[in-house]
Amino acid sequence: MKALTSIGLVLATILVSGGAAGAQPQDRADERRALRAQLERDYDLVPLTDGVALRPRERGDVRLIEVTAGAVLVNGASVTGRELRDRLGANADAVLRLSYLSADELRAFAAPPAPPSPAAAPEAPDPPLERAQPEPRDAPAERDSRVFSRVSRGDRVRIFGNVVVDRDEEINGQVVAVFGSVRVNGKVGDQVVAVMGSVVLGEDAIVGGDVVSVGGRVTREAGAQTRGGVTEVALTDSHFPIYFRRWDGDWFGGPFFPFGAVPRLVGTGVRLSLLLLLTGLALLVARRSVDASAERVTGNPLKSTVIGLVAEVPAVPVLLLTAILLAISVIGIPLLLLLPFVVLALIVMALVGFTGTAAAIGNAVQRRYAPAAQTPYMAVVVGVLVILSPVILGRVLAVVGWPVTPAAVLLVGVGFTLELLAWASGLGAMLSTVFSGWQARRPRHAVVAPPVTPMP
Repeated sequence: MKALTSIGLVLATILVSGGAAGAQPQDRADERRALRAQLERDYDLVPLTDGVALRPRERGDVRLIEVTAGAVLVNGASVTGRELRDRLGANADAVLRLSYLSADELRAFAAPPAPPSPAAAPEAPDPPLERAQPEPRDAPAERDSRVFSRVSRGDRVRIFGNVVVDRDEEINGQVVAVFGSVRVNGKVGDQVVAVMGSVVLGEDAIVGGDVVSVGGRVTREAGAQTRGGVTEVALTDSHFPIYFRRWDGDWFGGPFFPFGAVPRLVGTGVRLSLLLLLTGLALLVARRSVDASAERVTGNPLKSTVIGLVAEVPAVPVLLLTAILLAISVIGIPLLLLLPFVVLALIVMALVGFTGTAAAIGNAVQRRYAPAAQTPYMAVVVGVLVILSPVILGRVLAVVGWPVTPAAVLLVGVGFTLELLAWASGLGAMLSTVFSGWQARRPRHAVVAPPVTPMP
């Protein structure tokens, strides 16, 4: 009797398990439909290669949630369950349940629901067979399924340069360019960032994360796909093509630097402040040398400028050649350690000479317009302002825009030339002072006159 009872229990268990197993797929389908309906109230579902992305319908600190098998990323960073609950609140449990699915289940979950089947209609004669038309080349389905011949694992980062992702190339990580631009024609799995540069998305571009441009523009051609947010922090005005050009071979704007008019003006202000600080320090430490340089520039400015230019032109090649000769010779290797001190001495000499040139210009301006307020430090400040005034005025005009752009470019060119001549005249004056001091200290041999024979 007990044996029959045991057999009955086993059979009942098998029947119940079979019935539960038969109902389990239907229950799972209903549960996933309910989960999808819950998430679609607050998020847009975007299918990914290995998961699903949730884009919030309302803007906030959470821009994109990427869910893969066993992992959840918020704004590109992996988060724990507690951090997810802190940032998502009531939706955290639904997102966690979503992360328990496999990659295939996630792709099926993100796929749009199938349309309801139409009501049965009376049979009609089959239409004549027609050749199927191929999809357009830039259709999203075709681009997602195309095979990439070059696949790069990890990120691609470049500093002071541009990054290009070709159409047959796939990068699974991020693409970052610092002081450069990014052009994407292929596929990037994560975000695309350009700092002080632009981002250009071609018609075949697929970006799985955010697209960010700081200091440039984000340009999208028709057909480009972005599954994250697009952020653009522009420092230039695209209406003025001389300061910002679109992708035409020259990735950056401006004839001189890859920055807009406002950053250039700020940079010139910083350089002016630095020059005022350094020239004031040079006047405080080397007052006699600054005065001697100012006297020589005032006495013969043309001679000082020519000497300085002649010394500046071969300075870099001579230093490089000296470094090479000392490096390849056994005896010169210890002397190679002294080369940085020689370069530092030349820089200090040029700074002291430039301070003397600024002092000479400032003294001339003060004697003409404010003789009562003539002081050494004020003379240096006035001289530096006079030397940099064309560049400052050109930068200010550049902010206005295109109507005065030619005048701004001309003023900047004149200002750079004037500053170069000021540095050259100061260096020439310092070299002349050093040479005169060495010549004065050189020992002179007395000339002995022959004895004079008295006349008989």
